[in-house]
Amino acid sequence: ACRMSCSTGRLYLVAERLPCLQAVYPDSTFTPPLNLPEVLKAEEWDEDSALREIMRRRLEGLGPVTAQRLAQESGLKLSLVEVALIGLETEGFVFRGNYTPQDEKSTEGLEQEWCERRLLQRIHRYTIESHRQSIKPVSLQSYMRFLFDLHEVKVRRLPAKPELVPNNADGQGLLQRSLSKLDGLAAPATLWEADILPSRISAYDPSWLDVMCISGRLMWGRLSRPYLKSTASAAARKSGPIKSTPITLMLRANQDIWEALADAQWLAQEREVLALSPLAQRIEDDIRQHGASFFDQISRRTGLLRSQLEQGLAELVSAGHLSSDSFTGLRALLTPDSRKPSGHSNGRRRAAFGVEDAGRWSLMREQSPSSDSSNTLDSEQLERLIMIYLERWGVLFKRVLERESSAPPWRILLQKLRSMELQGSIRGGRFIAGIAGEQFALPESVSTLRQFAKNQDASERATEYVSVAAADPVNLLGIVLPETRLAKLAKNRVLYKDGLPLAVLEKNEVRFLREVQEQEQWQLQQVLTQREFPARLRAYIGR
Repeated sequence: ACRMSCSTGRLYLVAERLPCLQAVYPDSTFTPPLNLPEVLKAEEWDEDSALREIMRRRLEGLGPVTAQRLAQESGLKLSLVEVALIGLETEGFVFRGNYTPQDEKSTEGLEQEWCERRLLQRIHRYTIESHRQSIKPVSLQSYMRFLFDLHEVKVRRLPAKPELVPNNADGQGLLQRSLSKLDGLAAPATLWEADILPSRISAYDPSWLDVMCISGRLMWGRLSRPYLKSTASAAARKSGPIKSTPITLMLRANQDIWEALADAQWLAQEREVLALSPLAQRIEDDIRQHGASFFDQISRRTGLLRSQLEQGLAELVSAGHLSSDSFTGLRALLTPDSRKPSGHSNGRRRAAFGVEDAGRWSLMREQSPSSDSSNTLDSEQLERLIMIYLERWGVLFKRVLERESSAPPWRILLQKLRSMELQGSIRGGRFIAGIAGEQFALPESVSTLRQFAKNQDASERATEYVSVAAADPVNLLGIVLPETRLAKLAKNRVLYKDGLPLAVLEKNEVRFLREVQEQEQWQLQQVLTQREFPARLRAYIGR
């Protein structure tokens, strides 16, 4: 090494850097003089490349630094330093930005900093890890209370007669918020209006759901395709949707995501598709040729009787081929013949809607998925899907994806989640205790989750009871109590007390999961079994 003296000052350098610095400081002297090997004497540097090399070496050991500081330390003109930095930026070696925290009073006119790419990545990773380490995980109990609040599920109080905690939102607005969190989820057909939506919306009105469907913002249909299990199952194709048929409500803005996931799942299963009957195929061909059509239009073109046409529509809905403009179409197909509208009532309760009131009937997809078609999500769709999951669950982790009917593999989501964390749009860490693996959340969800953890002490608030269907998305019984199993049937239910499972309803029998005093059991059973839905839906719901 030696000391270099020039008109701009003194610098110290190692011997192998001497030819490079001589190209930038031609009038310099070196103490002591160095006798360089021939290989170094043969190096030729022009001023521009030598200047970039000097800045490159400085940036490798400095971290974020301003061009002004580099100019002062090197004794070079600021304009020359900036040209060299721009050249390194073009190579992708350095990035510019504001990396060092500044006083709020001096935020105006901040001078940009330059930082070598690998150092910036290390700084970013250290920052993310420090954020993760600063997170204090909350209990599963706090997370469940947070999740019920996120979905605005009704809370009940004891010991008085169970009363619903009122919400101040209007019904239509609350329905829209609820459906945005339930977007793309599948549930038994009748459970949507018999339990899931009424459990979130006081005085639920079925017309609200019809309005959203007719407006084009929402659509319903079966995404999971029925497959041929045996030759005996071929006879089942003539039957329409039943109360347990999985029906998905999805926002049309995200229809491309849910259909791509459903198709990818179907192709992965490699199962034989259940062929349509000649009657259903005739109706499908007519709609494919003429487009979305009303009931009377299809009847006139095909020449089918009303009963035949209704049977064919039901089969197409059950096969996942068909949907209608309003939810009334599904209600009509699920209503028994004895309760459908007619000229006389025979003293029985009858439905207030028929298949003619469904609006237009249309195909859900233009064509069936094929093995040569690509059904994978692109980067934009994958990021949109992750945001849907985060808004639905608050915290996203591997186990919670079990509640999704056709989620991509966790390894695919994890790669995108880590990328979004590096971009600063989401946060990673250990937010919920007792959950293995990586967890991710929106920044606003983290702060809300902490509030529920602070208010965990039951002595400071009234006891909260929440009763939900076993098939309701917010029921995470298998995660909170892994040893407890409960089939996701429409009639099965779970009662939560302050976020912890207390009792289940299975096969019309109540089973308590924790010790409960005998005088409280009757009241708790009433809370568990109580369901509220509009009386005019009783004809197709069947209660």
